[in-house]
Amino acid sequence: MTPFRDTSLPRPAAILGAAGLIPFIALAVQVTTPYPMGAAMRLPAQHALILYGAVILSFLGGVQWGLAVSSADRSDAWRRYGFSIAPALVALLGLWLDGRNGLIALAIALGIWGVYELWSTGLGEAPQWYGRLRIVLTVVAVAALGLAAAYGPR
Repeated sequence: MTPFRDTSLPRPAAILGAAGLIPFIALAVQVTTPYPMGAAMRLPAQHALILYGAVILSFLGGVQWGLAVSSADRSDAWRRYGFSIAPALVALLGLWLDGRNGLIALAIALGIWGVYELWSTGLGEAPQWYGRLRIVLTVVAVAALGLAAAYGPR
């Protein structure tokens, strides 16, 4: 069963989650397109992809902050709140590194964050559908960043 066919997955989350992949895919295609008319747009597209990856990584930290705020269980508050700010700090690193290194940093961070979200979902900190959705969204986002890093401008 794919997460997008999961009946427990709220339809808005499925549609908006999938729509959030469009910039990752479109910008990665532009970054990796070497044809003459596209060459001039490769670096701006690479920068936009880094910016978008940083925004999404920060957003995912905000999701975890929101889950922590809404939880009645305060036994693990330091971990939950502390970890929720980590993505924004790593996103800043990706912006600072820029270029290929920025793409790689963001891809690694999104992958690690995806594992963390699966683990925290397994602890019951988020609905099960969220973990299943995050797997698909994370894989596509990491693949787009990785392809752009591998085949984009140096």
